[in-house]
Amino acid sequence: IYGWADAYEKVEITFLKKKHKTKADKNGNWLIKLPAQIAGGPYKIRIKGKNTIELENIMFGDVWVCSGQSNMYFRVAAAKNAYLDINDANYENIRLFQIDKDANYQVKTDLASGEWLKCTPENVKGFSATAYFFGRELHKEIDVPIGLIHTSWGGSAIQAWIDGDSYKEFPEYYKKVKEIQETPDYFEKLEEKYNSQGGDLEITELYKKAKGFKNKGKTLNTDFFTEKNWKPIKVPGYWADFGIEKHEGMMWYKKQFELPNSFINNDLLLNLGWIDDFDFTFFNGKKIGSTWYKGSERKYTISKELLRTGTNEIIVGVYNYSWTGGFWGPRKSKLKIKNDTTLLNIDLQGLWQYKKGINRKDFFTEKLKKNKKPSKRSTPTFLYNAMIAPLTNFTIKGVAWYQGESNAVNVAEYSKLLPAMINGWRKKWNQADLPFLIVQLPNFGTPNEEKPENGNWAEFREVQFNSTKLKNVGITCTIDLGDAMDIHPTKKQEVGRRLMLSALKTAYNKKHTVISPNYKSIKITDNKAIISFENVGGGLITKNKFGYLSEFAIAGKDKKFVWAKAYIVGDKVFVYSDKVQNAVAVRYAWSGNPAQINFYNKEGLPVMPFRTDNWEFIK
Repeated sequence: IYGWADAYEKVEITFLKKKHKTKADKNGNWLIKLPAQIAGGPYKIRIKGKNTIELENIMFGDVWVCSGQSNMYFRVAAAKNAYLDINDANYENIRLFQIDKDANYQVKTDLASGEWLKCTPENVKGFSATAYFFGRELHKEIDVPIGLIHTSWGGSAIQAWIDGDSYKEFPEYYKKVKEIQETPDYFEKLEEKYNSQGGDLEITELYKKAKGFKNKGKTLNTDFFTEKNWKPIKVPGYWADFGIEKHEGMMWYKKQFELPNSFINNDLLLNLGWIDDFDFTFFNGKKIGSTWYKGSERKYTISKELLRTGTNEIIVGVYNYSWTGGFWGPRKSKLKIKNDTTLLNIDLQGLWQYKKGINRKDFFTEKLKKNKKPSKRSTPTFLYNAMIAPLTNFTIKGVAWYQGESNAVNVAEYSKLLPAMINGWRKKWNQADLPFLIVQLPNFGTPNEEKPENGNWAEFREVQFNSTKLKNVGITCTIDLGDAMDIHPTKKQEVGRRLMLSALKTAYNKKHTVISPNYKSIKITDNKAIISFENVGGGLITKNKFGYLSEFAIAGKDKKFVWAKAYIVGDKVFVYSDKVQNAVAVRYAWSGNPAQINFYNKEGLPVMPFRTDNWEFIK
């Protein structure tokens, strides 16, 4: 138990009729370690200094810190069939602590906000879904009080979660960290520099060159939108889903709808779901919002002054700068009365009109990338300093970590940063073997069924798995729980259950707990690869009625992979292809979205993606 007082103030804690005393240091910091307690409660604790604080309904049990980016931040209320879980969320012995977003250039000793709450339907619906379902299943399994501290930030990079000392092994980063620590207004100066150099240079140039914009993007070129060559398109959906392949640039959407007279005197809330990558949204010709980052849900207020009786029009410019863009949902886009869904709900999902705009290659130059917009969620140490450091005096059982989407573009770097962060947190908590549970990235994106592919997400999952080489690091496979169109899949109940299994095996020494099988070894015999596995549980199975396995690929020394035939024999898998005469390597589920996986153990847990080669990362 720790806190703050006046310099050298005497502090006394009374617990179970015993007194524990200390004195604050010159800076007012104090800490008292109570003897280990049997799990249970509730108890009372009295803290006395110059003032007295009485704490009641205190539980002793296991506390887990749950951190990461948007898939950890994803709320219970948004999970699949969440109403069932919310209604049943009355657990006296599960406690929730929500840490709000905060960032700082130096280590903070206290949180900006937060309090322990009982697990009730009202308190749980806005809490992290992954954290809650993990805690719920763990509580059911081990029957001790569970405390869940949720501290995450959507879109955050791992760099922001690493402590300053851990950057000493990364000279370039450490140089930046020292500068950050010595500059109180570091981020403000970055923003000032960014704005003085023209802000987002690429978007500024887009406003100049794209025909749909006028007045530096503030208004629309009406002539462009009255032209007749508009085509129908379904929303939500990626462009590639409708045969619009690899269009990097602008795509314009428009949709008209009828607004009843009774609602024109109210502000509306426009919810467009998620858009990849930028959106520029106009209502009846007036700009109402613009957002960057495909992981951000678009919600814009429409002022009642913009509303018309009868026909109203929404125009959305979508700018994609990598691969494919679109409204990738999957939640329905809708108009509704602001803060009151019961009065109006106009469904905008379905047919819109679209028109291709300018191609990025027609105006983009490398110099437009030089002025990068600063972000607290990716600035080294910023989130650790404010959202993790204040917790390190608090005794915890372990960490659940669900993060990586923002770092998947640089797999090789993440392979070094992830173990650095794990070891750094362990040092700060002074727990050398602090259990660390990692959620592996799920399947996501358009499946590639024509030929085997190499991809960042496949290599990224391997890096996450390789972190289990560190002691007490567990991995949770979610390769079958993703969504091709949604980077925030909704089946968080099963994510939580599998995290619980990982915890039992990693943190509670229940070594016989069954988790997802993983690759062990390869042997080549008669041009067939024989693959052995660990953690097979009750045995390996396929969900294919004919007994065949999907998503296996094989290659020779030329490193050219082709789809392979594969079948199970006992606890091994035989893999071959008539197109490869001298096989040397096998890969399984090695893509962003291996949508045809059907390989499990009898306990229903998917086999983890793997490769038998060690060929170089994508560059």
